[in-house]
Amino acid sequence: MLETKRSAFSAWYRLNLLMLLILASAMVSPADGQTVAQKTVPLKVIDVKDPGGQILSYRHLAESTLVHMRGTRLAPKAQITVKIGSRPGFVELDINRGGISGLAPAYRLGKDFLTYVLWAVSVDGKASNLGEITFEDQRPIPVNLTTPYQTFWLMVTAEPNYAVVDPSAQVVLYSVKQVPKSENAALPIKGDLFYFTHYAAYETTPGGAIAGIPNQLLQARKAVELASKSGVLAAGDSKKNANVKEEVYTHEALKQARTFLARSEAAYQKDPKDQAVAQFARTSAQSAENARALAMGAVGGLVMRQLEGELTSVRRELATLKRAEAAAGNTPPTPAAKIERVEPAPPAPEPLPADAPTLVKQPALWFAIAGWAVALVLLFRRRSI
Repeated sequence: MLETKRSAFSAWYRLNLLMLLILASAMVSPADGQTVAQKTVPLKVIDVKDPGGQILSYRHLAESTLVHMRGTRLAPKAQITVKIGSRPGFVELDINRGGISGLAPAYRLGKDFLTYVLWAVSVDGKASNLGEITFEDQRPIPVNLTTPYQTFWLMVTAEPNYAVVDPSAQVVLYSVKQVPKSENAALPIKGDLFYFTHYAAYETTPGGAIAGIPNQLLQARKAVELASKSGVLAAGDSKKNANVKEEVYTHEALKQARTFLARSEAAYQKDPKDQAVAQFARTSAQSAENARALAMGAVGGLVMRQLEGELTSVRRELATLKRAEAAAGNTPPTPAAKIERVEPAPPAPEPLPADAPTLVKQPALWFAIAGWAVALVLLFRRRSI
């Protein structure tokens, strides 16, 4: 019987805990709120407090203007000049070969970092992956990118692969105020530079260069490694829930990523210079990143579905325990009940004699006392005069 009571209390406790988790998840959309990365991790906000940062709004269909990006303490020598112009339906960003300088390899910021990604961040902190900043023989390659945003600030972060859906906390460059201003200059917008991310936990111990292996293949390996450690994809949580379609899709995405990684590895072993190495590697990184984003709640609603499923399971367990208690003829314990100390009631005041001239019983005394008080005040005032 004691064991049954303990089981009932355990089920009740788990039920309440799950209800709290679902309530917390419901307060934020699944794509922007809770996440699972080695179990549940909340969405984090990253502030960029370096001086001179600026949010800019670009004039519709205006000619191009130059925007400068300054390095943070992680890359104090880094600089980027971006040519930005508004086009019908989008804003175009152009970085020429000479527009990037002082940007060291990403692995110096941590073993998990293999490349850099340029982001456009909206005024409400939503970061959009614009594309990878690539290098050829330690020289940055020119890039031409677009974004549907009209008002945003720019930043560059170190990342494990080019396809990440959320930025890391390793910000190396950010956009600053335009000086000098021109007729086509963007409109400065007041506000702090911040963004939200599900991917704040990375290995920041500096790594080293791996000679001879294409960077695309290294990115694919790292993407599959990180995805395999995330949420339902982790080694200790290999059970599939066929009732949750998003969980099935998540496992399938990781399986696809491993398949393309194997193709890339095979092509590399056959001919390291084969274009198929980079082709299959980038496809593998993309699929692995999709799987990780689903598993961590960065996209989709997998985390919410998992909590709802576990809540249903615990409710069933609790109902079974209650039926067992009822069949045994006992009332299940009430864990939430608290033992309160009952203080003795204070003694009631003794009743006043019936003839006692209290103010309550004789309200006329109020007027008499008030009249005497006014008379005394007037008397002393007259004497003083």
